Amino acid sequence: MDEIERLLEELKFEVGGTDALKNTKEKIVLGTGNFAGNIMFIGDDNNLYIDENLKVKSGSSGEFLIKLCDIVGLSPDEYYITTLTKSEKNYRELEERDKRDLKEYLMMQISLMNPKIIVALGQDVAELLLDREFKFLQEKGTVLNWRGDIKILATYDANFAKKSRDDGGKRAKVAVDFWGDLKTVKNSIEEI
Repeated sequence: MDEIERLLEELKFEVGGTDALKNTKEKIVLGTGNFAGNIMFIGDDNNLYIDENLKVKSGSSGEFLIKLCDIVGLSPDEYYITTLTKSEKNYRELEERDKRDLKEYLMMQISLMNPKIIVALGQDVAELLLDREFKFLQEKGTVLNWRGDIKILATYDANFAKKSRDDGGKRAKVAVDFWGDLKTVKNSIEEI
């Protein structure tokens, strides 16, 4: 086992030891896809994946995200998908101590992966990563410099974009914008 894999196993153990998760039977899954990829998607949506092998529920936000990645030409070798809690829980529902610990573990995970671009799925994720208020409608879809050589782009939560597409009408624009943001990610990776 190489050093990165060992550190990821330790990270998985630490995540499972947070107060919110240690007494549950929930499976801890750090993420899915290629950990050596250039793109890291981060969401607060427990339907983004089931396991480490890009397995998703039929009709889920994860399936929607992966299909759109395929359409814009992002291959599974290029990306990794993770969530803030690595479990069935939602980050915003946790106690402050657990939020702080999970943010620290996420930062370790980012450091180990060292992606070229992070896609923050939703305003909450963008604010967590940027440590500031994120003016979503003005800043969404813009590639920002983050830390080191890592860029960040915030877009809609995948589940919100999927539901907007399903609802149609004026809200369908959200899904089109989401798709456009994925194209921006694709173009940005090609330029880096």
